[in-house]
Amino acid sequence: MDIEVNELKAEYAVAIEQTAITMEKIAEVTTGGLQKIFNYLAGQGIQMTGAPYLAYKNCNEDFSQFDAEMGIPVTEEFAVSGEFFMSKTSEGKAVCGMHKGAYKDIEPTYMALMQYLAENSLESTGVYYEYYINDPADTPESELLTKVVFPVK
Repeated sequence: MDIEVNELKAEYAVAIEQTAITMEKIAEVTTGGLQKIFNYLAGQGIQMTGAPYLAYKNCNEDFSQFDAEMGIPVTEEFAVSGEFFMSKTSEGKAVCGMHKGAYKDIEPTYMALMQYLAENSLESTGVYYEYYINDPADTPESELLTKVVFPVK
């Protein structure tokens, strides 16, 4: 896996958030959350402009519980309602890696990025993004691409 250090530009996104999630529930929460946002955007006639994402926030020490923001990038900020809110993705320096394969097998990508941070004396902001590059509905599991992004201080 190639690890890159990139300069991120913030993107507006329509998002929803869930708190106190566990790894056992993450697939269900992510799938349901992103589907809600897709449906909301379709109902508003708004097109997505980037890959859907999951942002892990407020992770506890062993990563067994965390808050999650699911979002879909859009062109510009607009008024939203209900459980939806406008968000901006991270801006600035980030360490990034591309995972290819099943979502359940992503842990080695995280470990490699954490090792890179340690070896290069970089400190994570504590928020971790997964950008889902292709659609699991029409992509074989072995070909799924997930960009993992660790914004750094």
